[in-house]
Amino acid sequence: MNIKDIQKDWRILDKEEFHIPENVRLISHEKFSPRAGIDVEYIAPGSLAKIMKFCSILFIFFYAFQLLWKCDTNSVIILNGSGKLWFFVGLLNRLFYRKRSILCWDIFVEVNNPWKRKIMKRALQGVSLSVVWSKAQVTTHAKFLEMPEERFLFLPYKANHSIGPRYDIPIEKYIFSGGNSKRDYACLVSAVRGTNIPVIISATDPIIRNNIELIPNVIVLAASEPAFAKLQAASRLIVVPMIHTGLRGGGEANFCNGMWHGKPVIAADSIAASDYIINGKTGYVVPSGDSNALRKRIEELWNDQEKTITMGKAAMTHADNNFTHDRFISRLLKIALILMMQKSNCINKLL
Repeated sequence: MNIKDIQKDWRILDKEEFHIPENVRLISHEKFSPRAGIDVEYIAPGSLAKIMKFCSILFIFFYAFQLLWKCDTNSVIILNGSGKLWFFVGLLNRLFYRKRSILCWDIFVEVNNPWKRKIMKRALQGVSLSVVWSKAQVTTHAKFLEMPEERFLFLPYKANHSIGPRYDIPIEKYIFSGGNSKRDYACLVSAVRGTNIPVIISATDPIIRNNIELIPNVIVLAASEPAFAKLQAASRLIVVPMIHTGLRGGGEANFCNGMWHGKPVIAADSIAASDYIINGKTGYVVPSGDSNALRKRIEELWNDQEKTITMGKAAMTHADNNFTHDRFISRLLKIALILMMQKSNCINKLL
């Protein structure tokens, strides 16, 4: 098995185990649970980086330098791309180290400024492989950054709530929708207008909340965890309306969490949802911005409790089999190992 095999079908990661050569190290700025069965060495910020905490950019720069300094030719750095650290590690690796292996996940590259896009590309050229959350995003990221598709890999995201307990709160008297990034709540409000179907929308960003049109059957609030998870668990079904920009999604965690709680998920999304939701079995996928199609599916499930329950059970099984936190971490670390062993020509498959 190699990276190209995984790029064709990520599911093979669940079918094979690998012997880890003694000289291969996985290192990260994050702490990974030992439950994955693969050791990752946590590199804490060193004294020089800590001295620079008064300036976040200097702190990140020296921390990035430290990670690369700790990484040798038999190591892989695993980076969470949600912050700025990946940018400095990638840029430094491209400019000075070049041969260090870096696996990055959860990178956001949606920038409009051509100069920023160019700098982003330079940093990503210092990353060996970037994990994205849908098949379409492999193509869109490669095109946007003018990079080969081989530098990106689709691995489905996870149900973050699967780290904790499932809540048994059988209220089921409302539809739930939540999140901040790229949400099209105008589409959802239009879809439920005049239906008398109760809808709870949770957005922690006050700018987003203030822009949601208030109609009689819609409640808008800001729920943090674990209240957010409880609202999902107590709902009848979950709706994730997404704005389509043509580059990346943004609702992947909600798709996974909703199904993990045993709820059908209806997504108005044109880039990622079809990689998570089995249309007609664990929920429905309609085009982004199509409030009429969204309304049809909402009314269909709201008025058919038996179908909603059946879909919810199928969704829970689907999430348990594919989208739990532990499964995601195990796959991510396997990719890091394969990346290193492929480079070193030392893959030893255990049958």
